[in-house]
This record gives sequence, C-alpha cells and structure tokens, in this order.
Amino acid sequence: MPAGTVSPIDPDLDQLTRFSRAADDDTQMSGLLAVLDQVPDPRARRGRRYRLSSLIAVALCAVAAGACSFTAIADWVSGVPRQVLQRCGIRFRVPCEATLRQVLSRIDGDALDEVLGRCLSGAGDDVVVGRRAVAVDGKTIRGARTAAGRAPHLVAAVTHEDVVVLGQRRTADKSNEIPTVRALLRGLDIAGAVVTVDAMHTQKTTARCVREQCHAEYVMVVKANQPGLLARVGDQPWDQVPVVWSDPPERGHGREERRDYKIVTVTRGLRFPYACQAVQVTRRRRVIGADAWSIEVVYAICSLPAEQAPPRQLAAWIRGHWTIENKLHHVRDVTFDEDRSTVRSGHGPQVMATLRNTVISLCHRAGHSNIARACRRLAADPYQAVGLILEG
Repeated sequence: MPAGTVSPIDPDLDQLTRFSRAADDDTQMSGLLAVLDQVPDPRARRGRRYRLSSLIAVALCAVAAGACSFTAIADWVSGVPRQVLQRCGIRFRVPCEATLRQVLSRIDGDALDEVLGRCLSGAGDDVVVGRRAVAVDGKTIRGARTAAGRAPHLVAAVTHEDVVVLGQRRTADKSNEIPTVRALLRGLDIAGAVVTVDAMHTQKTTARCVREQCHAEYVMVVKANQPGLLARVGDQPWDQVPVVWSDPPERGHGREERRDYKIVTVTRGLRFPYACQAVQVTRRRRVIGADAWSIEVVYAICSLPAEQAPPRQLAAWIRGHWTIENKLHHVRDVTFDEDRSTVRSGHGPQVMATLRNTVISLCHRAGHSNIARACRRLAADPYQAVGLILEG
C-alpha cells in the first residue's frame, strides 16, 4: 500500500536535503566567518544552535547598520530578509535577544580583539605605502560603570593612514594604561612601524619594549610627567635652531591654527633609550577675527635618525597621532553613543567596543570618510551591510 500523506519519509528526505545544502554552503563560507571560528567558544558543546562565528557576524552587520545595544542588534536580526542571515551562516531559527546577549557577553574580549585585529591588519598590507604609523591611546566606557564605581578602560592601536584598529586590550581594574599598552604592542605585528603615544607613555620601559621586543620605532610627546627628560629636552639650544617645517595654516571651528617645527639631533645627553631626535612644536592659535594669538610649546622625541625621519615626516607623525581621537574614539562616542551605552555584564562592553572598532575600520577601508552617513546607508540596505562585513 502506498504511503499516506502523513508518512514521515518525504519530510525526512527534504530535511536531509536541506542539511546537505547547508554543509555544501559551509565549505564556501566567507573568509571572515572562517577567521571568526578562531575565537574560543565559551559555550558548552551540548545545546549549541548557532555557530559562534555566525552570531558575531550578524552582530557586526547590525552595528554597521547603527545598532548600539544588544536589543538593537536583536531587532535588526529579526527584521532583515532570510537571505541576509543565510549569508552569515544562520539558516533556520532566528537568534533571539537573550541568546545574543548571553553569548556576546561571555566571549573573551581580548581574544576577539586579537583575531579581528590580525584579520584587519593582514588585509591592509597592500594599502600602506612607506613606513606604517600606529597611534596608541586609551578610552573609558563611561556608561558601563558598575555598582563598584569602575568603568572599563580599553587601550587600542590604530593606523594613521587607513584608520584600521590593529588591536585592543582591557586595562585591569587595579592597574593603568602603561602596562596594558606594552602588553598590547607585544601582541601586534608592527615590526618596522612607528608607534606614536601621548606623554603618559613616554617611559623608558615602553621605549625599550617598542624597540627591542616589537622591533619598531617611536615618537613620544614629552611633558611634565617626566620632569628630568623635559628639562633636558628644553635645555637644547632652540633659539639657535631654525624652523625646518611649518604646517599649512588651518581654519575651522571658529579659529585659526599654525604649527612650526624645530628639530635637533640628540645622540647623547637625553639619557632616554634610543632617542635620536628632539622636536620643538610651537602652536599658535587665535579666534578668527581676533588679533591676539595664544602660543603653546610642546616637545617630542623620536628614535629614528634624521635621514630616516625628515622634518615633514616627523610633523605628519606627530599630527597624525590625533587620528585615534578624531576618527575612532570620537566616532564611537558620537555616532554609536558609546558613553551612554548601558551594556555592563561580563565582557559585553569590550565586545561591543570591538564590534564598533571593526565596523569603523571596514568603513574607512571601503572609502567612507563620514561614518554616520555610511551607517545610515547600511541601515537602509541590509544586503550592503552584510557585504561590507563579509567582503570588506
């Protein structure tokens, strides 16, 4: 007798066919999904319904579309076409907000940063011309402050040229940025690059770490936190040194600014590891329409000799250090409203910051200079958002 309509044979065969197709698609998955498979999965093997790489990928797509919280990520996931989720490796059930929150809060933030940073760094090797410059600085996620009064503090390394986040680490609660920066730099492949830091990190141990362990060079700002070094740099015969470079005048935000640079070779006398050049930067500012100029003098040191770091290049590195503030931290605060984010549990604050860093890096690499505008366009077209994440 032929099987009736309630026979399980046909549905079972259809289900097997679906799984077979899914297995075939897995072999052709995006390179990013394969990279994300390197992130350690915090879940037990039993009961897993989604690949960790797929959950991270859809979260990245949602953040690219402007999502600023786990709830917003879940809303984006539930509202996009099925084909978008399939490209991220999710073919059957749509993950709910609780699943996304629990998984993303438990991921090791430093491990995720390392995997994504390595992926972004390797993909951009053909973009950089000449010696790569990397800015390092920290940022506190103020909205994630806990009941104990602590807010996560993250240190990131960003390229000057294409604004790619190479890595990020969280500072221990009872520590500060200084040892975290050294640990971050030791984990990056920055041999031959120039590392720029602010005055907090003008430390002898950090200089030795950059040169001896990372095989890189440095440009460090010198301020009053190193009084002896500041005095030795300030005692150089600057009155007898001519101005060797001047930045073009800048006008914006209702003011005008000019910068002049004087440089001296200091192979001895500074008593600072590997210092070869000292720089005096004179900044002049005035409100447009006013007659009075305010003058500020800042000093810096560089480990490269003059033939490898001419005045124009040194000035570009010193000025370029602000890339990390203007094009990363400011964007995370203004475009993604990071300082008002209430994600606090587990590794959630760092993971969300990592997702934002990755989206910003991919947007810059795709040629978007205005990240807010790019996010609005990606929000209107989820196919474009998944294309940026998986193919960018």
